[in-house]
Amino acid sequence: MSEFIIKDEDLSSLKGKVVVLTGGSSGIGLATVKLLLSLGASVVSGDINPPAASESTETPAFLFVKTNVASWDDLTALFKKTKQHFGRIDCVFANAGIGPRANYLALETDDQGNLKEPSHELMEVGLRGLINTTSLAVHYIKDQPEGGSIVLMGSSTGLQPLRAVDYSAAKHGVLGFGRGFARIADVAGLPIRINTLMPSWTTSNVLPDLEGLMRGISHVPQPALVVARAAAYLMADASRQGDVIYVADGKYKEIEKTVLFPAYETIKGEGNPTDDEVLKRLLELPAN
Repeated sequence: MSEFIIKDEDLSSLKGKVVVLTGGSSGIGLATVKLLLSLGASVVSGDINPPAASESTETPAFLFVKTNVASWDDLTALFKKTKQHFGRIDCVFANAGIGPRANYLALETDDQGNLKEPSHELMEVGLRGLINTTSLAVHYIKDQPEGGSIVLMGSSTGLQPLRAVDYSAAKHGVLGFGRGFARIADVAGLPIRINTLMPSWTTSNVLPDLEGLMRGISHVPQPALVVARAAAYLMADASRQGDVIYVADGKYKEIEKTVLFPAYETIKGEGNPTDDEVLKRLLELPAN
């Protein structure tokens, strides 16, 4: 795998940039907010809750907009207010997420004894909200000559079987969306880079008292700042496009070009076109 390091100087180009991120009041999102502010960027955070008063975000370069990413109206307001306040949007980090919610093995019943549909709350926040955030980011960035960057928050759980099925399914979806969207952005000639993060266990609020739970099983999650630095790096490095970055034990590895796509090339059969190549040919057929 292509392992790399992130130096402080790699992030210096973020000074003066305007960054929108979701889920910026805790965990990885909050760590990213504080890092970006320290680098001289302006940051707009969309979250259901504001950052705690104890967090050092009181600066004219920071704007909080109350946002439920499952609401299209909230997301459109987040981007509109950012453009009105700072005049532009350079980078977007679609980060908001919640922990597992659904139980597919034991359906609940309502007061009348009728079976209730399993919860789709995690899908609404972690996948649908991310897709909508990305679509709005493209709308606001695509007409800027210098373009911009979009970073998607996936998870290492999107690379493996996981017994928290709704969380795993959402993160598998993020991976597929990021890989496909990076391809279509290239085809469309958009000046926008799309990259996806796939971090392993990280200090966050996805599970209540995560650090305490981790201590109970003698497993140490990586600090949120480790992943925040990866998010900032993908915003700053103009050479990164269509990458999938696995983050574990404080180390960074690019796995799209070194693991995932090469694995597909190996199993599809020699001489066979990729599914995307077949789709390209279909789209190029003359209309009847």
